[in-house]
Amino acid sequence: GFVFTAKSGRPLMPNGVNSVLYNIVDAYNKTEVERAKKEHRKAELLPKFSAHVMRHTACTRMAECRMDVKVLQYIMGHAHIDVTMEVYNHIGELTRIENEIA
Repeated sequence: GFVFTAKSGRPLMPNGVNSVLYNIVDAYNKTEVERAKKEHRKAELLPKFSAHVMRHTACTRMAECRMDVKVLQYIMGHAHIDVTMEVYNHIGELTRIENEIA
């Protein structure tokens, strides 16, 4: 189902969610710039991100927790297991690199 709804209870489409996210980040960053200026420090700004980035991050975190790939496929709504496996392969590659560095 939909995670984000309007006040009316109707689902927000991705562009609507992105618009809300962008406005939140912009408002935070504006306040942070003003606060940092008063405190004589460098502002710590949030990057812009989208609903798609949030979805990908959620999928990545579930994969990192070793969620069963078929369950993850179902949750993400991937029609083909190959799409879900790309996330698992990505996580495996990052883990391998981290282990080599350590």
